[in-house]
Amino acid sequence: MRHWPNQKLFQLTVAATLLLAIFNCRASTLSERTILPLPELSTPSLSGISPETEETPQWQEHKVKIRKNESLSTALDSLDISAATTYEIGRLKNSNLLTNLRVGDELDIWVDKDRNLQKILYPKSQITSYELVKTSTGYYIKENKAQVEIRTETAVGTINGAFYLAAHKAGLSARSIMNLADLFAWDIDFARELRDGDVFKVIHETKYLDGKYIGDGDILAAQIITEKGENTHNAFIMRDKQKVIGYYDEKGKNLKKAFLRSPVDYVRITSKFSPRRFHPILKKWRSHRGVDYGGPMGTPIHVTGSGKIIYEGWGPGYGRHIKVQHAGKYMTVYGHLSKFGKFKKGSYVTQGETIGYLGMSGLATGPHLHYEFRINGKHADPLKMKFPAAGPIDKKYRAVFKKQSSLLLTQLDRLDNTTYLARSFE
Repeated sequence: MRHWPNQKLFQLTVAATLLLAIFNCRASTLSERTILPLPELSTPSLSGISPETEETPQWQEHKVKIRKNESLSTALDSLDISAATTYEIGRLKNSNLLTNLRVGDELDIWVDKDRNLQKILYPKSQITSYELVKTSTGYYIKENKAQVEIRTETAVGTINGAFYLAAHKAGLSARSIMNLADLFAWDIDFARELRDGDVFKVIHETKYLDGKYIGDGDILAAQIITEKGENTHNAFIMRDKQKVIGYYDEKGKNLKKAFLRSPVDYVRITSKFSPRRFHPILKKWRSHRGVDYGGPMGTPIHVTGSGKIIYEGWGPGYGRHIKVQHAGKYMTVYGHLSKFGKFKKGSYVTQGETIGYLGMSGLATGPHLHYEFRINGKHADPLKMKFPAAGPIDKKYRAVFKKQSSLLLTQLDRLDNTTYLARSFE
């Protein structure tokens, strides 16, 4: 047994030893508890008080195809949708997006179990669709536009036979071929002037949807070289954002030539274009598909646009009359002439030249000119036509146009049957 000289010191030492042992024991216990895995918490079952899950409404989808003499109203009626709903849709500001349907259009229509209309989807085209949606405040129509990728491509070809076949072989769509012909129709007679060996070059846009070609866009630049390289005709687009302002040559001159607003001077309009007019001689109602200009006998008549005289002769209604073809799709007609001018059938006339004189031949009660304007064979009101502007490019576009056209002309000059423009060109 150890001898402690100081009894009090001995007692303190024993107490400290006991306290240290107790502390180590508690620390050991706490340490073990911190590494014990926590028990998983479970949510007690509270029967009878769990929230109810709302049932998702079940809609029925119907596909309806518009047939002859059918409309949105008949489509909705075929699904037992109330007339009140059709009336409500018709009152929307943009209701025409759904009501102007054509034969063959297809609609996806959703109704609920009570035959209440919930939604309509109308795919107008590959790019555009219209959607009618029901909300708590009523119906509304929105427009959906698919994201279209625009690429820039080229087409180069040499005419050997028909222009259309050569352009098609070069990769142009029917739409682009017609647009190309329209661009140069005022300066080139595609049927008479183009010859084998003439060259055309085109820089144009193509459209892709989800990587699939869906059609051509605008022609950005075009060039036709005729008469064995002697004549070069250029066309360049001018756009303000997405709106096409027009097409111009390298000098900024407009390729479109305007028609004169009136074929005669200093006369009055005696009868306007009308789908229904009482004929003063036939004494019955019939359409009046032109404009009548009354004036003194022998007043000179000017051709309103450059073109070719395709008819000069007599007709039971028109009397002496002339037909002039302009740029392919346009035609003007001049009736009731007292006599013809110096030009004959087959002649090419320039805008403003005198082709005849005012008279009253045929079915006419007095001296006047009956003037008609036709587009692709269909009559149009000459007084309401917005003819293409013949003026040069507007001043505010000139700087931009000069820069763009110079770059495009450089690319056209570099093109041949083996050279292709980068698709990212802009």
